[in-house]
Amino acid sequence: MPIQKTSSSRFRETEPIIRNGKETYGLWVRPAVVNPDNLEDSDIMTLQATQTNAGRPDLIATEYYGTPQLEWVVVMFNKPLNPLGWPQAGVIYKIPRPQVVRALL
Repeated sequence: MPIQKTSSSRFRETEPIIRNGKETYGLWVRPAVVNPDNLEDSDIMTLQATQTNAGRPDLIATEYYGTPQLEWVVVMFNKPLNPLGWPQAGVIYKIPRPQVVRALL
């Protein structure tokens, strides 16, 4: 059975690999949008985690991108050493501007 992907899936541009009749994706390749080196400074927002969204990249994604399914963009853009409980309140983090992310969806 094929793996179901949404339009916001980080695997949507990756060709599946069929092994023993099962679909897999092998190694994930970082999309350009989550690599700060591929964006202009004007395409990046600098924010500070609040008590409300501390440890909840899904809430950050919902606020800026309109869906919690894009939490992976928030996490992968910042590359935290330990993504569990990240970001803590007061931590400064960066994300791609919503129009940059939406252009890829």
